Amino acid sequence: MRKILIAVLIGLTFNSCTKKGDYQTVFANPELYSKTVGLLTDVITHDIFTPPVASRVYAYSNLAAYEVMTTRSKQYKSLSGKLKGFDKLALPEKPINTELSSILAFLYVGQELTFSKDSTQKIIDNYLQLAKSHQMPSEMIDYSVEYARNVSNAVLDWSKKDNYKQTRSAVKYSVNDNEGRWVPTPPAYMAAVEPKWKEIRTVLIDSASQFLPKPPTKFSKEKGSDFYKLAIEVYEIGMHPTDEQKAMADFWDCNGFKMNVSGHVMFATKAMTPGGHWMGITGIVCQNNKADFDKTIFAYSGVSFGIMDAFIACWNTKFTYDLIRPETYINLYIDNKWVPYLQTPPFPEYSSAHSTVSNSSATILTNIFGDNTAFIDNTEKRWGWPDRKFESVKAAAQEAGHSRMYGGIHYREAFEEGLIEGEKIGEYIFSKLQ
Repeated sequence: MRKILIAVLIGLTFNSCTKKGDYQTVFANPELYSKTVGLLTDVITHDIFTPPVASRVYAYSNLAAYEVMTTRSKQYKSLSGKLKGFDKLALPEKPINTELSSILAFLYVGQELTFSKDSTQKIIDNYLQLAKSHQMPSEMIDYSVEYARNVSNAVLDWSKKDNYKQTRSAVKYSVNDNEGRWVPTPPAYMAAVEPKWKEIRTVLIDSASQFLPKPPTKFSKEKGSDFYKLAIEVYEIGMHPTDEQKAMADFWDCNGFKMNVSGHVMFATKAMTPGGHWMGITGIVCQNNKADFDKTIFAYSGVSFGIMDAFIACWNTKFTYDLIRPETYINLYIDNKWVPYLQTPPFPEYSSAHSTVSNSSATILTNIFGDNTAFIDNTEKRWGWPDRKFESVKAAAQEAGHSRMYGGIHYREAFEEGLIEGEKIGEYIFSKLQ
């Protein structure tokens, strides 16, 4: 499979570019960490995790790497005491290679939280072979592995207290038949995804409702009403979308489980989640800004914490207001044959998760690297979409928000309020990381 081949290629690439005995140079290369995050994205995509669940995998995996990294860093400090119930970890008693140990801790957590454990093990084995082939002392390898295990176990123990297990057995969301409420949408009419996600423990924000957006516009099916105007805007865009609007919608779709209908056959296709997209952007921005290994881990960690907290907060918003999707409204009150450009996700409309997650990520990256973050986003190339150029990560987040209206799955205020909430979450998280 592709992810296994990439793992092998990492070893081949670094073997060909470096000399024997230079393990410190090999593992200090921050691109190695970015490649590792990309490999976990491959596993998450293959295993078809929902976007909220995927965000949990990224957050805990990056936390493990971050905690190892801080053992030798003068700039970045452990998050023990800042994370609810996360106890201070013992420092390594013997010399370790911090970079290798950080990568391994990341992978050990990712392996435990995903299904394709054999694939992840091949990646781990490849890194250990890379260390050996560049003559890292065997004792240092052993100590690095041992400490990575200790840290990953501590993070996994902490993860078990976040209420995730309890939400796995939750009763399915009961659809409210009242007008203006969310109902399942075509083509699969799937049940609501993760209706209890708002009950997951947050990482750094105080609670799921800390930045709860204002209530959406009052529902009305009357022509000329404010709500009707919101729906008409989506409808008219959907009737005649421009090529650029369709390009934006496609690029930011990130539908990890899209149902396709061909005649009487229905089948699913996979893609990476919005969190995976922003993990990819984080790697690009780190590389463009020549971030060292420690700063790269800090950036990934901050963004992943923001993504997880943004999903928890947004899911709280969605299931608090339980708002009808544009597709349902338009089919009922405007045009029963209208179909959105993108497939409507299976959960309530307000607010936009893409907008919340994107602006939380962009806000954190802007705080780390400044406003001068122009970049070319090539994360969607493997899914068939051409690269897009952005003047800043904030501009990318804005486009991500607008794309959801162009795709016909959100009203304007859903992405506007999502962007506002995402910025508040990002600013708060960055302040906590200082």
